[in-house]
Amino acid sequence: MISLYSYGQSFTIPDSLQHKTIDELEKLVFDTNDSIGEMIYSRSLLAKAKQEKDSLGLARGYRLVSFNYGNNLARRIVYLDSSIQIGKKIKRDDYPEYSYSNLAWVYYKMNNYNKSIDNFLSALEYSKASNNRRFYFMTKQNIAFIKTKIDEYDEAIQIYKEVMHFDEQNKTLMKTRLTTILRLANAYRKVNLLDSATIYNTKGFELADKNGLHTFSNNFVLNEGINMYYKQKHQASLDSMLKSISLISRDNIVGKEISISGYLHISKLYKVLGEHKKSFEYLQKLDNYYNETNLASTEMREGYELLVNYYKSIDNKNKQLEFINKLFKIDSILDNSYKDISKKVVHEYDTPKLLAEKQQLIDALSIKEKQTSTKFIFVLILAVVLIIVFALTYCKNLRYKKRFVELMNTQVVRTSMDDHIINKNAANPETIGISEDIVATILEGLTKFEANEGFLLASLTTATLAKQLHTNTKYLSKVINTYKQKSFSVYINELRVDYAIQKLKTDAKFRQYTIKAIAQESGFNTTEAFSKSFYKKTGIYPSYFIKQLEKESIV
Repeated sequence: MISLYSYGQSFTIPDSLQHKTIDELEKLVFDTNDSIGEMIYSRSLLAKAKQEKDSLGLARGYRLVSFNYGNNLARRIVYLDSSIQIGKKIKRDDYPEYSYSNLAWVYYKMNNYNKSIDNFLSALEYSKASNNRRFYFMTKQNIAFIKTKIDEYDEAIQIYKEVMHFDEQNKTLMKTRLTTILRLANAYRKVNLLDSATIYNTKGFELADKNGLHTFSNNFVLNEGINMYYKQKHQASLDSMLKSISLISRDNIVGKEISISGYLHISKLYKVLGEHKKSFEYLQKLDNYYNETNLASTEMREGYELLVNYYKSIDNKNKQLEFINKLFKIDSILDNSYKDISKKVVHEYDTPKLLAEKQQLIDALSIKEKQTSTKFIFVLILAVVLIIVFALTYCKNLRYKKRFVELMNTQVVRTSMDDHIINKNAANPETIGISEDIVATILEGLTKFEANEGFLLASLTTATLAKQLHTNTKYLSKVINTYKQKSFSVYINELRVDYAIQKLKTDAKFRQYTIKAIAQESGFNTTEAFSKSFYKKTGIYPSYFIKQLEKESIV
């Protein structure tokens, strides 16, 4: 039976399942609590769908088989990708949106928030197109959750409230409703609206208790205990957290996230109360939990900062170094996760300070233990490389910022006939084999072409433009090369880039488009061609330009 998990291995449907329909096999998958049975039923479903050449069955089968692989995330991605590709062709019965949503959670487990939110947005798009409002709002809730990972709490709160209203009006599955309420309460705590957090923690607890979901109600008890920590209600906070922390179900993202927060805040509370031994015990539990789950978060990072400080206070340099290295590991995960979403992780320790402290510890340990010289050299080189990388990154950011400012201060102006005078002086029309009248006619035509934004036509070629200007391609190319001082393709692409820049500066709605959509609106056939042309002309990429525009709050 175990060999059945091998990817790509042929699978024979058991005799007892040969006459089951695809719908019946799917019901068996969901009804069983046995992982081996689930694997057999899902693979039988996929095999039957292949036999019957049933596209919907294939989309369902690939998705269900993906669940067999547990923490083998790479293999799950392969099956979900197959389900999505088929689902995109059929667009029915909640496919491909279900598979997009599952794939988003796989990327979340991999700490890749950028790909996670991309897949949630795809799920949102397809569920909206199919008018699957229940799944649409469930996906919006997931997007709000990812937004809390990048500190966009105000926006997340608005989405959660919208979702909660839909849940109440449509009697959504109770666990889904409770998850929304819990996340809303937590978001209110993050923006220091503690009384609002209490209101929703209380509402969630009462709703869970009323519906017999007592395991879930512990989430609200723990969350309110954390909330009371910030209200300075120390004893009540400690009682609530200790009462509930061991009762949290950790077989889902909600339970895992709140467990991390619980361990951290119990430790911090014991420290406030002067019980340092108990505070340290819960930091150890936090460390053990990270070793089990590899779930990086800003709260997990805060716990490791406390562990570094603890070992520093007792002068245990080896442990200090161990947990500084763990800090670097979490920083690397968080930085990579936030990189493309342009959000900065808030650190109590900035990276240069950590690098300096790490080096001091290595120096002290090398004096005490000469046997560690090899390790010392390795870490020293690593530290130097890291410093160089950070320095280069810092310089690049400064360069990009300077170019952005220059670009903002540059007004895009279309050329006119007068603008050609300088270049006319640079070359006599007759020296390029074209009469002065023809040159003047072509230049006048180009001026009108630019003013009418004819360059936005994606299929534009030298031949089509020459035909518009009642000339031939040879004359047109020579005039552009001489009087515009650039090739035809560069000339057109720079006009398109100028158009995109001006449009992005002045149109807030345009800035919300994807890079692909902006490229198409500006006349480019591909995103890659747009990005390359934009960078070649401006020295920065369009994604950076848009992010800076948003930061500057340009309307």
